[in-house]
Amino acid sequence: MTKLRADYIKEAVNPADFYRHELPDARLKQSGWNDGGLCPFHADNKPGSFRVNLQTGAYRCFACDAAGGDVIAFTMALHGLKFVEALAQLARDWGL
Repeated sequence: MTKLRADYIKEAVNPADFYRHELPDARLKQSGWNDGGLCPFHADNKPGSFRVNLQTGAYRCFACDAAGGDVIAFTMALHGLKFVEALAQLARDWGL
């Protein structure tokens, strides 16, 4: 098995495509920070509190304070995975 590298995953998985897939109900239109819809990390009922950056992959919820810098961090937090497990899942999900 090939050793997975984070920089390869980050280059191969476009943040805009990733968040359009992971947050299908969010209206992601512009580059930079977008309203990500309801936060997937808590029982959110306030649209607009969860934001994603379509260029860097960063995310932040202003209600529960969940935050991370890229799609790997989002995958880890959302699925409760360790770093290497998140890399493997992203590689599988995105055919890398």
